[in-house]
Amino acid sequence: MDNKKVILIVDDDERVVKMLIRRLKKMEFSIHTAANGKIGFEKAIELRPDLILLDIQMPIMDGYTTVTKLREVRYTGLIVACTASVRAQDTKKAIEKGCDYFIAKPIARDFEETIKKLLDENVEDLRDEQPKNK
Repeated sequence: MDNKKVILIVDDDERVVKMLIRRLKKMEFSIHTAANGKIGFEKAIELRPDLILLDIQMPIMDGYTTVTKLREVRYTGLIVACTASVRAQDTKKAIEKGCDYFIAKPIARDFEETIKKLLDENVEDLRDEQPKNK
């Protein structure tokens, strides 16, 4: 049986998806993708990934709606908002809707380290380490 952690990338920007795959492949995850929130929701229910990297601004179903629907059906896996907006109200809204954490785009140099920590440690401790936006 394969013990690889499963990561689902939900993002409509093909360039971002390719970059995330390239960076995550080095860590030997099983990686799946979805081009919008509707497909992402369906794949999350089917795959039950260990971690979802969820864009917020997408066509068909945005990230806020996707995370809300996933939490409504009792999905308990890690959901990380991966967004270009780092305004305090947007990151706060992502957490309020059910995301466990957020990662700002463009993706930082310590991305792989952050993903490893999210999968290995208590997300509450990591959330306390996030920079506070004004």
